[in-house]
Amino acid sequence: MDNDILKIDCTTTVVLRNTRTNKIYKDESEKDADIADPNTETVADHIAQDLTVVVSPKGLNILQKVMNENKKPKS
Repeated sequence: MDNDILKIDCTTTVVLRNTRTNKIYKDESEKDADIADPNTETVADHIAQDLTVVVSPKGLNILQKVMNENKKPKS
């Protein structure tokens, strides 16, 4: 089954952001510490996780080729 899975190299970037204060956290532990800190009003619902995925042109070409092959009628 693994042979059927298309693997494309890409780069992902995750940004943890407080939607109330716009503070950007350097990592999960800083976010967790802010939520646990009784001196802040931060709760888990205030946190947004922004994800950016960058796919190389080569990866996009491979994906387009596979999608085009899937559009062809199967005999």
